[in-house]
Amino acid sequence: MSSKPKMIVLADIAALKISCEGFQELIRNLETKFNVVSCKFYGYVAKRNRDYNEYIASNGFETSLPSASRRRNRLDSRQVIDSADIAAVGKIDAVGIISGDGDILPVVNMFAAKGIDTYDINLVEGKYTYAYTGFIAVPESALRKGYAAPPTRRPASEKPKKSPKPVQQPAPKKENPYVAQSRAVLDGNEVLRRFSR
Repeated sequence: MSSKPKMIVLADIAALKISCEGFQELIRNLETKFNVVSCKFYGYVAKRNRDYNEYIASNGFETSLPSASRRRNRLDSRQVIDSADIAAVGKIDAVGIISGDGDILPVVNMFAAKGIDTYDINLVEGKYTYAYTGFIAVPESALRKGYAAPPTRRPASEKPKKSPKPVQQPAPKKENPYVAQSRAVLDGNEVLRRFSR
């Protein structure tokens, strides 16, 4: 029986365009430290992910079809639901998460509350990596040909600085016509007073 901590990998292969060969290399590297007991794939489409079909079938891994309402680089709702199920059962020690740049903090905090370590698996660290137990880098060579780092997953040092928004001056208030007329009358009285002295 393995004394290594048991890990499950939740991989959104629509968010990170990792090839099956690259994914298998990632799993081999993970297995030096963990006993990877299962993987589940999100954003999986059999036609688009043909290279995964045999690998998934031969290992008995699960897949989840992409959600029609899911926006690019956001969390897959099935990934969040499955994370809650895993945390509730609590029979694993660690979870490796490949996800888009959505707000993953509730998921990471839920695992932490159950004593389950979480690892951000991606090309570069994201804005929520600090909340994970650790970061596991995926080399760019593991991606499908023609893909690079997702634009939302650039290191903070490479992200363009936002220029401050210009301060808009408030539009001048229009004077009430009755006030303006009163002011003109009063100004006229002042002129008359000066001449009458």
